[in-house]
Amino acid sequence: MTLHRRQFLQLLGAGGAAAVSMGPLAQALANAPQGSFRPAAQVDLDPVMHVINRLTYGPTPELVDYVRGIGVEAFIEEQLSPDAIDDSALVPHMAEFDLLNRRAGELAAEFENNRQQIANQLIGGQAMRALYSRRQLYEVMVDFWNNHFSVYAQKGPVIFLVIDSDRDAIRPNALGTFRALLGASAHSAAMLTYLDNIQNNRSGPNENYAREMLELHTLGVYGGYTEDDVKEVARAFTGWSIVRPRNQDSEIGEPGTFVYRPFFHDPGEKIVLGHSIPESGQTEGDMVLDIVAAHPSTAQFITTKLVRRFVSDSPPPTLVQSASAIFTQTGGDIPSVLRAIFNSQEFWSAPPKFKRPFEFSMSVLRALAYNVDTNRPFIRSLVEALEAMGHVPFNHAAPDGYPDVAAEWQDNLLNRWNVAVAAASNTVPGASANTDALIALLDRNGIPLETAPTLDFMGQYLFGRSLTPEESAVVNEFALAAPGGPDVQIASGLALLLASPAFQYR
Repeated sequence: MTLHRRQFLQLLGAGGAAAVSMGPLAQALANAPQGSFRPAAQVDLDPVMHVINRLTYGPTPELVDYVRGIGVEAFIEEQLSPDAIDDSALVPHMAEFDLLNRRAGELAAEFENNRQQIANQLIGGQAMRALYSRRQLYEVMVDFWNNHFSVYAQKGPVIFLVIDSDRDAIRPNALGTFRALLGASAHSAAMLTYLDNIQNNRSGPNENYAREMLELHTLGVYGGYTEDDVKEVARAFTGWSIVRPRNQDSEIGEPGTFVYRPFFHDPGEKIVLGHSIPESGQTEGDMVLDIVAAHPSTAQFITTKLVRRFVSDSPPPTLVQSASAIFTQTGGDIPSVLRAIFNSQEFWSAPPKFKRPFEFSMSVLRALAYNVDTNRPFIRSLVEALEAMGHVPFNHAAPDGYPDVAAEWQDNLLNRWNVAVAAASNTVPGASANTDALIALLDRNGIPLETAPTLDFMGQYLFGRSLTPEESAVVNEFALAAPGGPDVQIASGLALLLASPAFQYR
C-alpha cells in the first residue's frame, strides 16, 4: 500500500495504539517459521550496526549515516575521547534537571519529604543522556561503573548523596584510570554510607565496605584475599567518614562530603595481601587502594566484567587474558583496555547480547528518533516501565549491581512488548516520534513510502541485517491485518519488529 507524504507524517499516530494488541502480536511471533526473527549473527553482521549496538544505546537515523560516513575505526577512536566530542545539543535536554547540579546538603534540607523527585531527576537525567548525548560510549561506561560501584539510593540518606557520587566520582573518571575511579568511589559519601563505613571505628569495626570493596570492586570473590585481609582493610579504613547531609556545622565540612575522623581510627600496623602498611592515619586507606588496584586479580576481575558487557555473557578467556595484560601495562587505563577489546577478533565475532531493560527502552526510543516534549510525564512513565521490568537505576538493593547476563532478564518479555507497542503507536507519555527524521532516513535510502518496502527497510535498520523472505511475509501480513489506514499498518508492523526476539539483542 502506498502512502502519501501527509499520511506518512501520521506514521506511528495515536490511532495505531488500539490496532496493536498483545494477543495477535504474540500469536504472530509464535507462529512465525522456526528460526525467524533471530538476532544478527556473525555471518550477516553489518560492522556499522555491530559497533553502534555494542558501544551505544542503539542506532538513530542520524548516527547510522554518521558512522557509515567516518568508518567504524574512526568512530571507536572518537568515542574513546569524549572530551573532544561536541555535545552542545544535549544541553537543552538537561535544562530542567537542575537537581543534578545541587549539593547533597541542599537536597537534604529541601527534599526530605519528596525524595522521589530526586530519584526521578537522577533517572530522567540518565535517560536524556542515553537518548541524546553524542558521547555514547562515555554514557554507557558511566552506567557500567555506577553498576560496578553500586549504591542503593533508597537506603537512609543515600538518596541525598547519590547525585554527588554520580556527578563527582563516577562521571569524571568513567574513561580515566581505574585507580582514580576506585579512589573517587572510596571517598564518596554515598558509598561510605551505603556500605556502612561511617560506622567503622576503632571500638566497633564494621567490615561491610572492606569486604565488598575486595569482593565486588577489585579482586573478585576468588581474588586471593582472606578473612584476615578483610579485617585489616577494615582497620585501615576506620575514620573514613562523612559530614552528614543535614549537618549545619560548617567547621566540620560541607554537608554530605567526605571527612576523615582521626579519633575513630584504629592505630597500628596493618598487613594487607602480604603488604605492610605502617600507621599513617588516613593514608592507610589510600595505600590499601594502591595495593588492590595494582593486584593481578583486579585486572582479571575488571576486564572480565568489561568483556562480559561488550562481548559475551561468557567472556572468552583469551580476550580476558589479553585485556588484563593491557590493564596491567597501562596502570588500569580504561580507554586502552576498551580499545584492546574493540580491536579483538572476539569482539567482531561476538554472539548476540541480550539488552537489559533500560538499554532496551532507550534503544526503542532512539530507533524511532523520539523527542521528549514534557519531562515529568515521560519520566513517570519510564520509571513505571523500568519498575515493571526490575531495572530502575540506583535501585538495586544488593551491592553487586544489576546482573549483565541474559538469563536474569528473559522473563519480562510482556513488559518489553508494552514498551514496543507504546513506542510504535506514538503513545509514550510526554514524548513523540520524530517522523521527519524517519522520512529523511527513508528518502536517503531511496525507500518508497509504501507499507511493505518501509517495513522491510525498518527491519534491516532495527536488526542490523536484512529480513528473510519468511520474516518479511510475517511482518507484512500482520501489518495489513491491522484495522485502519496505512499509518496504523506501519505502526503495527513496527510494533512487531520492536517486540521480536531480534530487537531484544544488540
